[in-house]
Amino acid sequence: MSITNVSKITKQLVLLRLINSGESLEDASSKAGLSIKLSKNYLNIK
Repeated sequence: MSITNVSKITKQLVLLRLINSGESLEDASSKAGLSIKLSKNYLNIK
């Protein structure tokens, strides 16, 4: 597994953990270091 894949998976896990703890999508995206568009893509929100 490459460093890029580990970083991507880590950001996804941080995003999910923040959302599960009650953060809004915008706040969780910012704290995880992701754009809102990419966060929605990770969460499969259409």
